[in-house]
Amino acid sequence: MTDDLITDGSRRRRRATGSYAAADARRAAVVEAASRLFAEQGYHQTSLAQVARAAGVSQTGLLHHFKGKDVLLLAVLEFQDRSWASRFDPPTHGLRRLLEHMLDMLREEVPSPGLTRLFTTTAGEATDPAHPAHDYFRRRFELMRVNNARAVQASIEAGLVRADVDPEALGRSLVAVADGLTAQWLIDPSFDVVEHVRGHFEMLMRGVVTDGGGLTPP
Repeated sequence: MTDDLITDGSRRRRRATGSYAAADARRAAVVEAASRLFAEQGYHQTSLAQVARAAGVSQTGLLHHFKGKDVLLLAVLEFQDRSWASRFDPPTHGLRRLLEHMLDMLREEVPSPGLTRLFTTTAGEATDPAHPAHDYFRRRFELMRVNNARAVQASIEAGLVRADVDPEALGRSLVAVADGLTAQWLIDPSFDVVEHVRGHFEMLMRGVVTDGGGLTPP
């Protein structure tokens, strides 16, 4: 979903040279260090100087690749998106498979909520159209809805989901359930977010499937 995002303010014309490979390695080191520090300390509590030290580069070198902290934040969000998306099967595998993946990812997030908190907090701030991540999240949520709708459509075509179900509406509902309950969990960690999300997915599935099952076949 992030192939069209520009995280350094410009597109570079790449050449097969060692200098470009080294630059890419430094960029990756900075993004990885920022991802860790933002998760551990929070975005606002982390300075570019701290990120530079953790990545083993100078602050000037960091700013050569990322023109500001907001640009680095976008690179971190993009990096995490690619990491998460690479673990999902294509939407054509259907709705049950999609929901299984969503629950698996949520189970992994519970022990280490730092990056989830970063996404949720930044998404809230990005509701302001002037926020540097506003367009990023608009595209991200749109792609999530589209992919969910495709999974629903694939299950309709396979005869698993009723033909009268609106793929777009159900796709939006899945985003709302997962993100809304995740926000509640971040505020109250005693809240069993995986179980509640699973329960809502179960109800949604039982309301639309044709085989009498829910998240799992009967």
